[in-house]
Amino acid sequence: MAGLLAARVLADHFPQVTVVERDELPDGADARRGVPHGRQLHVLLARGRQSIEALFPGWGGDLLAAGAVLLQLPGDVQMLTPAGLVDRRAVGFEALSASRPLIEATVRRRLCALSGVTLVTGRQVTRLRADDRGVVGLVTRDRDGAEAEVDADLVVDASGRGSRAPAWLTELGYGTPRLILIDPQLAYATRTYRVPEGLTADWKAAMVLAQPPSSRIGGYLYPVEGGRWMLALMGAGGDHPPTDDAGFTAFARRLPHPLIAEAIADAEPLGPAVAHRGTTNRRWEFHRMQRWPERFVVLGDAVCAFNPVYGQGITTAALGVETLDECLRGQRRRFPEGGLDGLAARFQRRLARRNVLPWSVSTNQDTCFPAAGGARPGVAARLQYGFLDRVLAAATWDPAVADVDIRVYGMLDRPTALLRPHVLAAAARTSVTDRRERRPG
Repeated sequence: MAGLLAARVLADHFPQVTVVERDELPDGADARRGVPHGRQLHVLLARGRQSIEALFPGWGGDLLAAGAVLLQLPGDVQMLTPAGLVDRRAVGFEALSASRPLIEATVRRRLCALSGVTLVTGRQVTRLRADDRGVVGLVTRDRDGAEAEVDADLVVDASGRGSRAPAWLTELGYGTPRLILIDPQLAYATRTYRVPEGLTADWKAAMVLAQPPSSRIGGYLYPVEGGRWMLALMGAGGDHPPTDDAGFTAFARRLPHPLIAEAIADAEPLGPAVAHRGTTNRRWEFHRMQRWPERFVVLGDAVCAFNPVYGQGITTAALGVETLDECLRGQRRRFPEGGLDGLAARFQRRLARRNVLPWSVSTNQDTCFPAAGGARPGVAARLQYGFLDRVLAAATWDPAVADVDIRVYGMLDRPTALLRPHVLAAAARTSVTDRRERRPG
């Protein structure tokens, strides 16, 4: 997704954009090898949808026409937290729920319709080509081993967690970037079901949230195209969901609330559960390197990859692409003749600043798991967690607090919105043990 969105932005600044993809891409919305988590449940946050719609006007309509499900968060979603059910009277925001292959396919179709964009499939980038000042192109190899050189004014690496950018930088003499890892030892598994005919529930989706360190398991049940549910079960600290039929169902029954287990009891499974364990939070500190090659930038999961459970991946990639667009527009003002000097290093610094917030959201929560690597939460962090627990508890009975909390979750508002007077007052008079008796419908 980072690469597709980046190509769309580049098309506004360069006459020819070439997307090099290792996979042979499917004609439709099918999972593919190059996206190992493609069969897992994906959540597209509201801010990410806004960003994609800005790049491809009408894209949301395309997705709906292909079967995506429109949801109102939290009105259509049972969000069960350790403090209780988030107040569904909150305004929140509209979301689109669809499988990852469908989200990707609709974006790819729109991108490939643009003039000047070429999609090259079945070729892998093996190395960068560089001169004394920076990158001038790359080398690709097909499945038969035949290599080809590609010239480029700018090379963008959006190849995800498998990016070889750190090795390439080392080989070119720029040094090796620092890598930060925080691993909650979390894994998840997703299974698809047919939505039962005649379902009369007053909700469309359900979330049973884990709360580290006391609760290590959770589950998300979301509708997707084709009249299906996707159920993702997750567990941290080695408490991982099995993929066999009996084990998966038993794990669902262990969730802190029976809502999801009861929902799937009469639902027809449409295949086996599929597991995924690539959930380590990982950040390459490219922005701190003393030297950086001109005309080479890295974005998306290739720079900063999160525990997917927080649903930030696509949205953060989209925000990174927005940053690339901003840098390219600024470069045009500095160098109207079209020079790219200084762009790459400037972009990596600005991208790092933009990634601070989603990185903090993911890693601050994950360090609460005893098994996670990284620094233990200090006094300030523990006070912050205590405040957030109170906000979450207040969101179970105050729709105004729930609305702010949901908008922060959707990355529409910054976390500082939680410091508004009404939220602070509600949190102050709410105990984290004050569980409101509001059973899900």
